[in-house]
Amino acid sequence: MRRFAFLACVVALSAGASESRVVFDKPAQRWLWGGFGFHNSEATMTPLMSEEFRDQRVLKTFREISPTYSRVFAGYWDWTREAMDRFADYYDATFRHAGTTLYLVPGRMPVITDDFDAESYCEAVATRLEYLVKERKCTKIRYYCLSNELSVGPTYAWFAKHWDKYAEINREMQRAFMRHGLDIGLQTPDSSGYSRMADIDWAITNINEQTDTYCWHCYERSLQPGDPALYANLSTALTNLVSKALRKEKRLSLGEFGFTGKITPYGQGCMRDDGHDAFRHPGSEFSRRAAISRAEMGLAALNAGAVSAVSWTMVDYPDPFLREDGDTPEEKARYDVARFSGFGLDVRYNKNGLFRWCDEERDYSSYPDLYTMGYLMKLFRKDARVLPYTTDDDTLRAGGVTNPNGTASFAIVNWGEAKKVTLVVRHPLDKPLRVYEYDSECPPVNPFNDLQPMKGTVSAVKDEVVVSVPARSLTFLTTDYVDRQPSAITKIRIVNGRLGWAPCEDPEHVYYRVFTDGRQIASTVATSLELGGSQFTATAADAINCVPPVFSVKSVDKWGNVRR
Repeated sequence: MRRFAFLACVVALSAGASESRVVFDKPAQRWLWGGFGFHNSEATMTPLMSEEFRDQRVLKTFREISPTYSRVFAGYWDWTREAMDRFADYYDATFRHAGTTLYLVPGRMPVITDDFDAESYCEAVATRLEYLVKERKCTKIRYYCLSNELSVGPTYAWFAKHWDKYAEINREMQRAFMRHGLDIGLQTPDSSGYSRMADIDWAITNINEQTDTYCWHCYERSLQPGDPALYANLSTALTNLVSKALRKEKRLSLGEFGFTGKITPYGQGCMRDDGHDAFRHPGSEFSRRAAISRAEMGLAALNAGAVSAVSWTMVDYPDPFLREDGDTPEEKARYDVARFSGFGLDVRYNKNGLFRWCDEERDYSSYPDLYTMGYLMKLFRKDARVLPYTTDDDTLRAGGVTNPNGTASFAIVNWGEAKKVTLVVRHPLDKPLRVYEYDSECPPVNPFNDLQPMKGTVSAVKDEVVVSVPARSLTFLTTDYVDRQPSAITKIRIVNGRLGWAPCEDPEHVYYRVFTDGRQIASTVATSLELGGSQFTATAADAINCVPPVFSVKSVDKWGNVRR
């Protein structure tokens, strides 16, 4: 039984396939990488989730990818205790498992009037964060930003015309964090786009003492996938901003990035407008190749010296709804979701996740981006050191890191034709490299949103590794794994139409795959599964012959090993 299906196509290397070289150097001094991650809006949206969607898609996908850096809309001055506890519960189920460093931003700040009291506002924020950090033990909350992209109330980039007020509030916030004993650094200015790069200069000049890490966002809306200007423009911009931050002994984070590309002469909004079917439809050529461009932007941040990079987003938003309070706990929880999810779900239409959130049709299927961004986040973790690279092939982009335990991971983007690529690695590779492939002409598709399995392994000869890469593809190679057999799952039983099993005690366990008669029917983090619907029904022949289905459950560990 094949769990993974690929589009019917064949990409073969001819005998005369071209060959290229990528050299990963290991200089004496290398920068430390702080991690790739997503904007995890779902952290504040748990009251809207069904048990199925939460356990089989959101939590399962997060734990499989285990991003080590994330951005979340959080840290509101009027955050309710109930909403904070729901956030902390999500933290326990996700960020704590992965050791994820968090960067909080409260969507947009409330409207600032003449009688706005900056000290009281900052005290309210610090009091709530102290509860999360010290009582709920959300200790990985490391960064805080006043407002998303300098916005206040309904006005985008309001602070860009009120810099004095921005500086005042940052100074008050720093004092409030100190009063409450919070080791949370401020990120500034959180500006977005090439036209707002000068905001970093203002912050360096005016609030460097308040700034822990500088932050800039970039969305590409004008280029087609594969255009060499995408990597060149972003790399140049980030290298420039990183060098300015380093002169102040600070780092720079790419706090949001995404690729929408040039689909129409009028462009496309990145969060509100998903009307262009070509961008999000998994069968379109644009969508399949845009998934590579999104990862390519992340590699530009890695190689330019940024400390971290955040892709927008891990999960689609649900469709917008009317924001109104109510009397029941469910109504109040829904109201809190609207209040504490950025600028409110009543005005935000975001379909830029790795998978869908469509409760009406129970469509939680993946976009192509899951199979590019998943391994970028999983294999390029915080505390890795970056290996700078050079290549003789202008159709290639690459990234490489080494980990404290001596393992190494590499990514190769190939915008050219199929070819063999020789990786020259100035770092010892003491075991075969696992290879994971994303081919835009026949991308992986999995009905349970499992990441694609490894294609195979390749071994180094001295310091060289040769790998075949398809045309317009992204290939990952890594020694960051342990080849092992996950623990067996026991006590599988059916009670009242629900399949259950004993929790896996293996410390490396991540999630379960559930099978009936050898056919996978689910992936989940839960220890039970409701049996209902056609996917769980025995075949007609089995029903006639009264043959009961045979269920099995397998553990998947942090390296993607599945019990055989």
